[in-house]
Amino acid sequence: MGTMIRASLMLFALAALAPRAEAQEPAAPAATAKPSPLTTAAKEYSFEIRPTIGLVIPLAPSGSVGWDIGASFRAKPPAWPVGVQLDVIWIDLNTSIFQFTLNAVYGFATSSHSLEPYVIAGLGMYDGDFGLNFGAGTDFAIAKSPIGFFAEARFHAVFTSGDNLNLLPINAGVRIRF
Repeated sequence: MGTMIRASLMLFALAALAPRAEAQEPAAPAATAKPSPLTTAAKEYSFEIRPTIGLVIPLAPSGSVGWDIGASFRAKPPAWPVGVQLDVIWIDLNTSIFQFTLNAVYGFATSSHSLEPYVIAGLGMYDGDFGLNFGAGTDFAIAKSPIGFFAEARFHAVFTSGDNLNLLPINAGVRIRF
């Protein structure tokens, strides 16, 4: 009998605490505020963060194959055919090289929603030495997800006081769009 009383009290408490439909007033329609220009621009731009890792093949002077790790930030203004990418990469060969480059990226339109080829070219600093780079890559989308993958190869020419340094990094990574 104690169990029955406890169950009845619980049901009574739930019924008393539950909101009553007839006591609720209909919600007023929300006022539609005009979005700020910054909010509008952020929705129109395409932004990406691209963590990456890869192999680095030194072409000149020759040496042993190394590796690199880093990240890129890419932005594409609305109605522009070209985006901008900023790279911060650490290269480990016989010595460590810190790469900071600014690049232009042109994506090719395809009939595939999952494959997006692009070309990339830019300039930057490599441990205080000026350099240029150019290459190509492909983004692989995952069915309307903001997360995808990419693979890319670029040629880097670094102009040093001695022999120029020529590198061929082959990278892969994750692409996160927001």
